Amino acid sequence: MRKRRMFVGERLLVSVLTRRYVRAIQSEGPNAPYADLAADAMKRLSIDGVHRLRESLKRERERWRAEGENRWADHMTSAIRDLDSRAQILDDLLR
Repeated sequence: MRKRRMFVGERLLVSVLTRRYVRAIQSEGPNAPYADLAADAMKRLSIDGVHRLRESLKRERERWRAEGENRWADHMTSAIRDLDSRAQILDDLLR
């Protein structure tokens, strides 16, 4: 799949969605609405935007691991897996 340059609005949206994931995990932990967050991201972003969101979430997870916040990092891993599975389905449909 060919990568394209994201528009400014989509870059901003990736940043906003990353913050939403972080806030949800920090406030709700294992009860964070991963499925709702992923569904919203899939609805609002292009497939390239979804991939960039996933990379942004991975960076947050690594930052938490470096800070010793392993529980939050584990919850982020669950959120990333949910987003990955949805992105994979979309990738398969687009091919």
